[in-house]
Amino acid sequence: MITHKFRLYPNKQTEIKLLETLEICRQGYNIFLGELNNQKVIDKSLIQGIIPDMKICDSRFEKVHSKTLQYEVYKLFSNLSGLSATKKQHRKVGSLRFKGKGVFKTFTYNQSGFRLEWKDKRNQLLWLSKIGNIPIRCHRKVAGIIKQITVKHFPSGKWYAFVVEDGIKLQKTSNSNVVGIDLGLQNIIYDSDGNSIQNPRHLKQKERRLKHLQRLMSNKQKRSNNRNRFKIQLARQYERLVNSRDDFAHKVSRYYAGNYGIIAFEDMNIQNLSRSMLSKSVNDAVLGKIRQFTAYKAENAGGAVMLVKTAGTTIRCSQCGADNPKELGEREHNCWNCRFIVPRDYNSALEIKRLCLERIRQELPEFKHLEMKPLQLQVLSMKNEAYSKTSVLV
Repeated sequence: MITHKFRLYPNKQTEIKLLETLEICRQGYNIFLGELNNQKVIDKSLIQGIIPDMKICDSRFEKVHSKTLQYEVYKLFSNLSGLSATKKQHRKVGSLRFKGKGVFKTFTYNQSGFRLEWKDKRNQLLWLSKIGNIPIRCHRKVAGIIKQITVKHFPSGKWYAFVVEDGIKLQKTSNSNVVGIDLGLQNIIYDSDGNSIQNPRHLKQKERRLKHLQRLMSNKQKRSNNRNRFKIQLARQYERLVNSRDDFAHKVSRYYAGNYGIIAFEDMNIQNLSRSMLSKSVNDAVLGKIRQFTAYKAENAGGAVMLVKTAGTTIRCSQCGADNPKELGEREHNCWNCRFIVPRDYNSALEIKRLCLERIRQELPEFKHLEMKPLQLQVLSMKNEAYSKTSVLV
């Protein structure tokens, strides 16, 4: 399945209906949670069974498609499962809470209650049951079967539809090229082919504007129109920041998924890094998204992403296997045994590729023919321009 994100352009009357649907879904979720709390034995079917009675007792629920209300029950039990999984990890958890006004930002049509109509290349209509037609801008053709549509209201005031498409035959490639990738903060990517991608530092480009808007908003009276106006402007700036990060991650992942059959990353816990003192830099570098986007794009293209253990990839020489301990600020790999001198991150990428090839030969016998081409051992100087064979992809 593939999910597309399309912008919606509702008029004022339609936007009122969309906001009303969000509010009714919130109230429905709270009713379902109340019923769940009253149950001695959890039964999902009993909670779903009260939807017809809700529509009879309160006419407001008639304004929402039945499948949309049923999906709120699914969301409730999905949250309950997530809570149980967190508890099994021996982490302190509370209980599910009732949702206050303004918390709900999405509602979903599952299987039915929607229709996408194509007028021409730039004009399309999305019909939603109980709401009506909404102009939508589809930047690509939806050729498969639409399984689900989720409508989301962003803090910037914009509306988007997330369209889940199924039944697409993806073109598979027979590319057997292998690449090892070392992730970092200065160079976000350094691969085993010598290519590097510098950190574009998206946040640094927009940080001054964000701080300015935050100061202006903090000086305004709470719940005033002026404060709300700056709040929307601030939300739009954050949305642009997220869009630029996602665009960067998509471009990088598309390059590697399209040019390599097997892509090896180091198996590091990016989630823990995002909670450390480096969280600001890690989140801005979108390391997790690059790995996540590359994984599903490689799978769609017939390739694969492999994770190799990071232990020793920084200090071990990729040519002779000798350990070369380094300080954190030491950016050059200079092997005492074979005199192999390359950038530290490049050596790590070569070592990741070597470990990946070893794992492939052990687990996938059909790929035993894959071998790592030996590099000509030569002493290279960091200060010498001949050493700089790296190229910036983005």
